[in-house]
Amino acid sequence: MQASLFEAQPKMAMGVTVNQIINSAKWAAYGDGLGFITELADASGVKRRAGVQAITKLLPWKRLVGGKFGTFVELPEGCYSDDTQLRLATSRAIRGSGEFDVEAFAKVEVPVWLSYALGAGRGTKIAATSLAKDNINWFSNFYDGASGHYVNGGGNGAAMRIQPHVWCARDNTDSCLQDVVRNSVCTHGHARGILGAVFHAVCLSQALESRTYPGPDQWEQAVRLFSRVPEIVRGDSALSTFWLPTWERLSATSLTDAVKNVQNECMKDIELVGSLSWNADPSLNYRELAERLGVLEETQRGSGTKTAILGSALSWLFQNDNPEHALLAAANLLGSDTDTIATMAGAIIGAVVKQSPSGRIADHEYIESEARRMHAIRIGAASSSFYYPDLLRWQPPRTQLDSVGKDGDSFYVAGLGRAKPVGSEMSGRSGDDTVWQWLRLDFGQTILAKRRKDPRATIAQNTPRQIGSRPKINSSSAEHQTDMLDSLGTGVNERKEAAKTLDTMTSEAIKSGFDPTLIGAQLLEIADRQNGVEQAIAYSAIIAKARAARGHRRG
Repeated sequence: MQASLFEAQPKMAMGVTVNQIINSAKWAAYGDGLGFITELADASGVKRRAGVQAITKLLPWKRLVGGKFGTFVELPEGCYSDDTQLRLATSRAIRGSGEFDVEAFAKVEVPVWLSYALGAGRGTKIAATSLAKDNINWFSNFYDGASGHYVNGGGNGAAMRIQPHVWCARDNTDSCLQDVVRNSVCTHGHARGILGAVFHAVCLSQALESRTYPGPDQWEQAVRLFSRVPEIVRGDSALSTFWLPTWERLSATSLTDAVKNVQNECMKDIELVGSLSWNADPSLNYRELAERLGVLEETQRGSGTKTAILGSALSWLFQNDNPEHALLAAANLLGSDTDTIATMAGAIIGAVVKQSPSGRIADHEYIESEARRMHAIRIGAASSSFYYPDLLRWQPPRTQLDSVGKDGDSFYVAGLGRAKPVGSEMSGRSGDDTVWQWLRLDFGQTILAKRRKDPRATIAQNTPRQIGSRPKINSSSAEHQTDMLDSLGTGVNERKEAAKTLDTMTSEAIKSGFDPTLIGAQLLEIADRQNGVEQAIAYSAIIAKARAARGHRRG
């Protein structure tokens, strides 16, 4: 049996508690809320947005959304950005069995997110637009055009959202990193973007299990573990069959060599910590490290690996200080990626400290309910799964405006379900029928949706299955917010998938001499699973390749 990736790290006999995961989720959202106010703003911009010179707490503020033809919006206290939005999307895509429904994440969550994204990075938005195309799957999102190239996507848009994979991880930490890689490659194709997510996952796991802040020794260990990523990719049927050959051809290098290059970069970045001036004020140490890493420069600001290192370093530098001071330091370091650094540091801080952050975090009840669900999955308790539309009938919205539709008097967000308006319509400057409006989804998340003034009729197959049978949310209790989720627990299909992996089944088919009866039966079994279409494609490709190779040898 393969050893755990984290076997060398200290573990606590009592295990990871539900309060640790709840705190990690809350502190991550809190850091995001603080840093979102100052994201990409100079001092005068912060003053215009929030009416203050420096951020000292969560507060309401205003921002232009939708670009030059958009509108100024009043954002409530604790409003979070795309970091937390995509983290919640990741969490929803994790089934009650612990399986990551990467197909639903890539084809439903990410394209629909474009219609309510706040503060989204350019690379993730381009990738999300590409995923909305019918012929693009999560493992084939190799967009290439004037607006950007997939294999150059090395930003932090993946690293900022992968915490739920760590929160719900059981003993099989290899499986956790496989999901982290799968999640990352949906939108990011450069090794820095993927490995930044891996680095953050390893550091967050260490913080949860040891209840201490990872320091330079743990960072170096995380970087050394990068060498396992090519192995993880080769062990994943979809990644090895479809993603890896195309990626290596377009990148003009092997994945192993790309990983080695990023490892060397990260080791040099970590060495900079030892050369700090070590002022008594950790804020000054943080600023100096950020400057040395180059993240105040536009070309390096959003680097996946540098952001992940700086997020861990921030929590470590402030380990003997008030943890809120760490996130305020991130929020007030103008010119850096304030919200993403703060949200990643917040996730680590919350895994260690016992107190909750101050201030009111938007959608805090829903955030807590998802954290509780991740812990239930982690300990193997019966849990719930989010309802998604039938992906065989799913039609991605053709435009962002069509993500919100109506059925009678009710609003529906494609793929996510019913939503209730909680604010008035806000028109943009273009003079067309585009409006923005706050909507509260039935399961408890609030979004600022971009939609048509007169929404088109909702497409029936784009609504979550069994939507009419689901009870209404009890917003007064976080524990009841999973009422909108499908309590599948460990169902029949999930037990089948646990019993036989795709690798096991393809091995059986090959050893049988490609027995058509066995292959047909296996295909039918796979088709009944969650992600059945994706897995059937991967199964067929593996069998076809194996048969072709054996046929060639016989010739």
